[in-house]
Amino acid sequence: MMNTKITNSLTGLVAALPLILSLCLAVLFLSGCEYAYTGSGYQIIEENPNAEPWFNVYRPTDMTQVIEDKGHLLPVIVWANGGCFRSEFTWQPLFKRWAAEGYVVLALAETPNGGALVQTSVADHGALIDWALNQSPYADMLDANRVVAAGNSCGGVTALGLAAQDERVAMVFVLSGSSAVGFTSQSVMENITVPVGYVIGSETDIASGPAQSDYAALAQGIPAMIVNRSEGGHVNVSTTVSILEEVASIAYHWMEWVLYGEEASYQALTSENVCPDCTPGDWTLNAKHLDTLAQ
Repeated sequence: MMNTKITNSLTGLVAALPLILSLCLAVLFLSGCEYAYTGSGYQIIEENPNAEPWFNVYRPTDMTQVIEDKGHLLPVIVWANGGCFRSEFTWQPLFKRWAAEGYVVLALAETPNGGALVQTSVADHGALIDWALNQSPYADMLDANRVVAAGNSCGGVTALGLAAQDERVAMVFVLSGSSAVGFTSQSVMENITVPVGYVIGSETDIASGPAQSDYAALAQGIPAMIVNRSEGGHVNVSTTVSILEEVASIAYHWMEWVLYGEEASYQALTSENVCPDCTPGDWTLNAKHLDTLAQ
C-alpha cells in the first residue's frame, strides 16, 4: 500500500499541473522582454556575475550613496521564479522597483549551458544568500540581518522552504504561491518563525486556497498578511505587467514595515487601497500581529 504522505503529495502535484503548465507557457512567452522602469528612486543597474548558483542582480548603481542617504546597509532580496524556472524577465517590474528603492535583488536565472526550463531548488535559493553575503564584491554593503526570501508560485515554495531551515532569512514574500505546489506543507509551516506576506489573485487563483491555508497554519504570534485581488487568476497576477507594478508596491511596503518599522508603509498597507500606487477597489488586506512590528 502506498504511503499516505506520498499519496497526498502526488495528488497535490496532479492537481497543480494546470498551474505549472500555464505559468510555464507564460514564462516562455515573456522571456527576453526587458521591462523599462520609469518610476522614481535611485538609478539602477542590472548585472550578471557569471557565478553559481547562476542569477542576475538588480541593484542601485551607487550603493554608497544609498547607504549615506538611508543611514543603514542595504537589505537583500533572494528571488525564485514561477515554475521554479530559470527565466526571471517576467518579474522585472518587481526587481527594478525594489532596486530603485535601495534593495539588492538576486534573481535565479539561466545557467551558462542551460535554458529556462531548468528548475531551481531550495538549495539554489539559499546559495543566493551565500553569494551575496560571502562572495559578492559589495558584501560589506549588505545587511546580513535583513534578508528577504521571495518568489512566485513554485518560487514561493522554495522561499518558504528556505525560511523554514535557514536562520539568515528575516522575512518572506510570496506572490501567488504557497508552501507546497498546490497545497500546504505542515512540516514547512510549523518551522516558519519569521513574518510572511502573500499576494494572491481572486478565488480563481489556484494558489489562493493553499495560501490561505498557509496563513492559517502559521504559529500563533507570527506577523503575516495576505492580500488578494478582486479579479485575476494565477497567471494574471503572476505575469501581467500592470498588476506586477502594483504587487511591487505592496511588497515594498510590506518589507519596509517588517524590516524597519516604517510607519508610512504600515499606513499604506492598512489603507483602503493597500498601497499608494494601487487601483482603488482591486486589493483587500487581511493581516495579523502587524502591530508587533512597530519599532
